[in-house]
Amino acid sequence: MSIEDVADRADVWSEAIKKIAKAVTAAGVALAAAIGGLLMWWPFGVSESEEPPALIGGAGFGAQCSQLYSAIDHNWTEGQWTVWEQLRKDLGC
Repeated sequence: MSIEDVADRADVWSEAIKKIAKAVTAAGVALAAAIGGLLMWWPFGVSESEEPPALIGGAGFGAQCSQLYSAIDHNWTEGQWTVWEQLRKDLGC
């Protein structure tokens, strides 16, 4: 066995090891992607009966309440204020 034969065999083994490493890496990436995808869909502690709060910018009340408060005119009559107060109570603002 000459030095050239040993070098050729070393090259063949090196290429085989590179191909095996690439295949193992690709399988690992595919497995990680599959596990990551399943974890994104997994409902961690969220029950289906819960509804997220309808907050606008963290202000503490929903869109309808925001519109109601934005509509305030300090020159309203007593009757208009009564209607506004009733709407506020009905919406729970």
